[in-house]
Amino acid sequence: MSGRPAARGPVQPATAAPSQATAGVGNAIPGGDPVAGQLAVLAARLAAEAGLAAKRDIQPAAATFAHQPFPELGPAAALGDDAALLPAQSGRLLLACEGMHPGLVEEDPWFAGWSGVLVNLSDIAAMGGRPLALVNSLWCRDPQRSEALLAGMRFACGRFAIPMVGGHSNLHSPYDALSVAVLGTTEGPVLSARSATAGDQLWMVVNQRGAFHRHYPFWDAATQADPAQLRAQLALLPRLAAEGLVHAAKDISMGGLVGTAVMFAEAADLRLSLDLEAIPRPDGVTEEAWLRCFPSFGFLLAVRPELQSRLVDVLARDPALLAAPIGCFAGGDPALVLQRGAEAVTLWSGGEGLTGFGPLHQEPGDPAETA
Repeated sequence: MSGRPAARGPVQPATAAPSQATAGVGNAIPGGDPVAGQLAVLAARLAAEAGLAAKRDIQPAAATFAHQPFPELGPAAALGDDAALLPAQSGRLLLACEGMHPGLVEEDPWFAGWSGVLVNLSDIAAMGGRPLALVNSLWCRDPQRSEALLAGMRFACGRFAIPMVGGHSNLHSPYDALSVAVLGTTEGPVLSARSATAGDQLWMVVNQRGAFHRHYPFWDAATQADPAQLRAQLALLPRLAAEGLVHAAKDISMGGLVGTAVMFAEAADLRLSLDLEAIPRPDGVTEEAWLRCFPSFGFLLAVRPELQSRLVDVLARDPALLAAPIGCFAGGDPALVLQRGAEAVTLWSGGEGLTGFGPLHQEPGDPAETA
């Protein structure tokens, strides 16, 4: 939406009066007003400026999203200014951004738009936070190709009751692309993956009432779900954090359960053992498909052993959730070990690195270095 919503109608180039020249500045017709002729020509040139015409690309977004996401803040919070005005928040802020896979944008743009919102909300929840507002950057080859992407985002915003408050639109791009970002808040504790400790149990929590979306590894338990249930599940992680039942978490992302477990072990700088026989899955889903899949609602949690019974009591209140302890964290060199009975295989070791966000090291300019 980048900046101001477009005018209600197309911007039309100004035209000179019949008695005025438009061929060039200063070439007024004899007997006419040369100053007025120059102004008309200047206006025509400015109106035809490409930068002004490009602002029409905002119109599809302006026609898609509600213009007053926070009506209690008055007109200053209506969409169309250079930045979105949001309600004041207590606690700390969380910021996340996701780019959609080009293949998904090309083949299934509605689902790409939907997913762009969904994955950002999950990222905020994984930190024990609550999402506040979203923005997007949309690049399409023409306005028609933007329609499904915008519709998918609008549907997701409505389902989760989180507003889209701005962004950028380019509908004359040589390619189609979508990126979505979200701002969230947390009262704490923050569920940083770095907070996992040796001795913690690894829990999996997934909404099992779904199905794979087309030929993709996406376990969709959201597009057909009751919005009230979606919002309640999104609020689960902040609740678990506030009650002290969970102290570290990761959203199960495109890397699937196993890939997310690797990122968890890397961030925590711990050895993580995954018991494949302990991982529950929906009927009819193969083990490998489940380990690879990207669920619409799925998290890995670090839980202290003495808190597991209380966690079970909370999770049991939602029968849609598939939850179980599936592994444990231990000291030693960071690694992910897959176990099945007496057999164990190291899938990843910390020496290889994955994301590069492993153990924290003091960097030049750190406050600790100059204190």
